[in-house]
Amino acid sequence: MATESEGRVLLQGTGRALGGALLFASPIFMTMEVWQLGLVVPRYRLALLTLATVVLVLLLTRFFGATTAREGWRGIVTDAGIAVVMAAVAATLVLTALAVLSPLPEWRDALSVLAIELLPAAVGASYARGQLGRTARPSRVTGYADELLLMVAGAVVFSANIAPTEEVVLLAARTGPWHALALVGLSLALMHGFVYSVGFKGQEAPTGGVLRTFVVFTVVGYVLTLAVSAYLLWTFGRLDGTGAGAALTQCVVLALPGSLGPAAARLVL
Repeated sequence: MATESEGRVLLQGTGRALGGALLFASPIFMTMEVWQLGLVVPRYRLALLTLATVVLVLLLTRFFGATTAREGWRGIVTDAGIAVVMAAVAATLVLTALAVLSPLPEWRDALSVLAIELLPAAVGASYARGQLGRTARPSRVTGYADELLLMVAGAVVFSANIAPTEEVVLLAARTGPWHALALVGLSLALMHGFVYSVGFKGQEAPTGGVLRTFVVFTVVGYVLTLAVSAYLLWTFGRLDGTGAGAALTQCVVLALPGSLGPAAARLVL
């Protein structure tokens, strides 16, 4: 009976991982630029992206807690592996059904596209597997470093669905210095307001004063979002051949939606 119960829990968790991947990554599954970028982005950048995905999912699984019977790092690695595999399965099923991929005869191209699709899908699978079950464990956020990592994960989910699109480059080309400053101010206001002001469930109280909270959490979270934006845009080749000013403007444009991710992560977790 215990074995049957463990098997049922494993199957349910695997189903949640599949659902979480679809929930978080459906927009990027159906983004045409991703299908094209997967064929032209250098393979070493895709390999780095895949490695970063696996490391991020491992760290998030440590926060969420393993849902398998295994304890310690064995359970964490098992849960993270299931999340990554189900994210890949979700992407393969959707893109094959949409006639975007032919996994068997064109497996090299298929793997390149999947490497891009995997990032938000795997984060979503990890979150759904660990936190959306009926017996979800409390997240193990114990310090400032944990808060920062969760903000990075939130920025990744919100930015990865938009970073491959050409709209980021087009909007940045139309954005002047004053518009860019306005975007920075708007992003900071949204991040801070969502977590501390508007009464969402999970709202936090400022610790150590409003100014300290703004600098230590909101400003640092925005800087992390800019870093995530820069890495994703570099991975997809959007920063190649651009000057420093144009590259920074692209990061600021992408950080507007990306900045909602850290706020959402702190509210939810």
